[in-house]
Amino acid sequence: MLLKIILNFLIGLLIGFIAELVFRSFEHKKLIIPKFINYQMYGFTSAVLTIIYFWEIDLIFKLILIFIFPTLVEFLTGFLYKKVERISLWNYKKDKFNFMGIICLRFSFCWFIISLVYYYFILPQIISSI
Repeated sequence: MLLKIILNFLIGLLIGFIAELVFRSFEHKKLIIPKFINYQMYGFTSAVLTIIYFWEIDLIFKLILIFIFPTLVEFLTGFLYKKVERISLWNYKKDKFNFMGIICLRFSFCWFIISLVYYYFILPQIISSI
């Protein structure tokens, strides 16, 4: 199981790098190479999704965890980086239902949908191939 967690962490890093590269470059209309801190949360999230995948828990509880965890990782990453480095990695202050400008409901739903796609379509393929 540890190999599956590590592999999914690495795949999450790759997906996160590509997502951040595309999103930031599109937003700034020029090529922006993301910093590791910006996409490491995808690796952590995919590793935890792998752990959740093997838990025998109710579907509702799984869905709650799949909703909460990516947002929690985003908050911890943004909050710690802001406190330690005094730099905001992103700013959601203009979004409705934001918390400290670090997380917002709109992106929480985006992470939830992305996590569901990963959990139900990508993760089973990876796990069955190992």
